[in-house]
Amino acid sequence: MTVILLAAGLSERMGCSKLLLPFRGRPLIISTLSAVLKAESKAIVVTGHEREKIEDAVAGMGIRTVYADEYMKGQRWSTLRGVEAVEDDDFAIIPADLPLISPDDIKGTAALLDRFETARAFHRGTPGHPVVYRRELRDELLRFDGTMKQFLSHHAMGRFEGSLGCTFDADTPESYRMLLDNGTADAANGTGLEG
Repeated sequence: MTVILLAAGLSERMGCSKLLLPFRGRPLIISTLSAVLKAESKAIVVTGHEREKIEDAVAGMGIRTVYADEYMKGQRWSTLRGVEAVEDDDFAIIPADLPLISPDDIKGTAALLDRFETARAFHRGTPGHPVVYRRELRDELLRFDGTMKQFLSHHAMGRFEGSLGCTFDADTPESYRMLLDNGTADAANGTGLEG
C-alpha cells in the first residue's frame, strides 16, 4: 500500500502553516506520517505551499516527496499529482493534518480491498480517511473528469469503523487548541475530543 499524504494546501483556515505547528514536540505532519509508517505503508508526501519547509520537516524519514506545482487550484490537483507518482500498488489518500489517525485506521481500511474496489474510514457515520483504492483504478482515476466524491460513487466501497482520529483534522485555531488540550491516545479512541 502506498499512502499519498496531502501537504500542499495554503492553511487558510488556520492562518499559518498548520502542518508545521508543534504537536508532541515535533511538527504536526510528523504525527500523521508516523502513523502511515507504523501501518507498514510506503508514503508519498505531496507538497505545494511552503514546499521547502515541509520537505525539511520530513527529511530523513526515507519517504518520497512530490511537488504539485498547481496546488493553488485546490486539493484535487494535488491529489492527482500524488496518484501519478504511485507505482504498481494499491493506494490511499490522507490529508496531512490528521495527527491522531492511527495505524489501525489505515490497515483496517486497506484490508477491505480484498472485497471492495475502494474503501473509506468512518467514525460514527462521519466520513474520514484514509480513502483507499485498488491499483487497477489508478489510470481511471487520473482520466476521470469530476470530483473524488463522484468517482467513488461509481465503485463499490467498503466502510471501516475507525477511531475519532480518522476524522479529526487540525485545520482551525480552535481545533488546534482542542488538539493540544486533549491530543492523547485516549482522544484518538474517542474519549477526549468528543465531550
